[in-house]
Parts: sequence; C-alpha cells; structure tokens
Amino acid sequence: MAMATRPVTSTIWVGNLPFDVTEAELIQVLGQAGPVKNLRLISDKETGKAKGFGFVEYYDKATAESAFRNLNNTEVHGRNIRIDFAEDDYKTDRKGHRDRGEQLTGPLAAAYSPHPVLVMQQMVH
Repeated sequence: MAMATRPVTSTIWVGNLPFDVTEAELIQVLGQAGPVKNLRLISDKETGKAKGFGFVEYYDKATAESAFRNLNNTEVHGRNIRIDFAEDDYKTDRKGHRDRGEQLTGPLAAAYSPHPVLVMQQMVH
C-alpha cells in the first residue's frame, strides 16, 4: 500500500491524468469513493492545455482517505492515476505552486451533488 506524503485532508491531488480525460469521467471514477464536492483540472493559463493533474474535494476526510486507499493507481484511459492528499486551504501542485480552488459553474456544477451518478444520468437523457 502506498504511503501518503501529506497529512490527511478532504482534498486530494490527482496526477498522471490523461490529457483528454473529462471532468465527468473523473467524477465517475473518483466518485466511487463517495460524493465529490469540487473538482478542478489544472490547465496552462496561456495555452489552455491540460497539465495532467487536478484536485478533488470530498465532503469529509474519511472519503478522501478511501479514495487514496482504493483508487490510487486506477487505470483511466490507459494511464494509472496517482493520488495524494492536498492542502485544504490552497490546492498545491507537486512542485509546491499554490492555486486557490474554484467551484465549477455551468452544466457540470450539478454533478457535485451528493448523488452525482443520478445527476449525470439525468444529463444524458
């Protein structure tokens, strides 16, 4: 079992993401641990291209711990994602750069409900 390199928080850092993964796909995978409160995929500010990592906030630390234990190294689009805990106050990338998290707005904002699978099914129909 992998050891966390940071203290347990309700926010996890997710790395080694495929550049073409969507927010909805990540919510589906990471929602297996429990309801996702917030998701932020990081992209290059100049080019808008995905950087291959992001942050997922759960409603509690226990759910984030479950994601770390059970979903670390899960395959997504042929890549094994890496999970570690992030700081709650600031979302920090692996190089220590800090970036405040933002709530998603728009059609996918509903996916952050306590029942994201139900919401996603409603969006498809």
